[in-house]
Amino acid sequence: MARIALEFRHLEAFRAIMRSGTVTGAGALLGVSQPAISRLLAQTETIAGFPLFERVRGRLVPTPAAQALHEETERIFTGVEELGALAERLRAGAPRRVVIAALPTITLSVLPEAVAAWRAGGRAETLSIHSRTAGGVLGLVASRQADLGVTIAAPSIPGVRSSLLMRSRAFCVLPKGHRLARRAVVRATDLDGEAFIALSREEGRQGLVEDALRSSGARVREAVECRMATGAVALAAAGTGITLADAFAVATFLGRGIVLRPFEPAVTFDYRLIWPEAVRDNFGRATLAQCIREAARAVRDRVAAHTA
Repeated sequence: MARIALEFRHLEAFRAIMRSGTVTGAGALLGVSQPAISRLLAQTETIAGFPLFERVRGRLVPTPAAQALHEETERIFTGVEELGALAERLRAGAPRRVVIAALPTITLSVLPEAVAAWRAGGRAETLSIHSRTAGGVLGLVASRQADLGVTIAAPSIPGVRSSLLMRSRAFCVLPKGHRLARRAVVRATDLDGEAFIALSREEGRQGLVEDALRSSGARVREAVECRMATGAVALAAAGTGITLADAFAVATFLGRGIVLRPFEPAVTFDYRLIWPEAVRDNFGRATLAQCIREAARAVRDRVAAHTA
């Protein structure tokens, strides 16, 4: 017997519960009754074959399986919303919309200048920027929901082409007044016993840091793990601990309570431009990519000048 499949209405109800945290809130979002949402949730869990939520003090806490399902659900709804927007633009005869998927760090540091340069060239197209984790950026590009992506350490997968944007070296990021701020260079051995703000393990950043620490024998005290690189820098500025971050992550914090020092041994992050293969370029991908490259170099040089 064929297994019953999840339908759009199940995913819609599931997404609303994830967003609101309660069945009542989900019903309000969708304009349907609470019992109807409860029935859809029960059907969804039955069809999926595993529980999606635990009930804790009146709220629905998603299970790890629900979190994984939610990531894919968001991609589906993003695609549906994009189709609706495209249909509206076609009806109105509006210019093409170019979709960029980028890490939050790049969205904050590089894209403002890149987009300004792109618009200054008199382009008729509009831009839509989606900030995602590395996996989310890759997913949007691979599914052809994004025309261009900026990510870190992108694996080679069929249907996606890539080009190195920049190899960016990490600084040791210290709160003002920290004892290591007096040093010209901070070495891995100097971090032994220090409170440390760990980086994203999903993106591989923390793995590179741990490799450097392991070779030195230093052992840090992990105070916080922050998957967003700019968030790790903000935590360091607030005095939570030390972290390692590159020019893109620290660019928006220059002069705002952090001290940057070169770090040894070198820890580098590879940022890449990625785009869907075999898709007709009808918006000038090379021009947009060049704007991003120039903006990335400007950010790197500005941070370098600040630390000189």
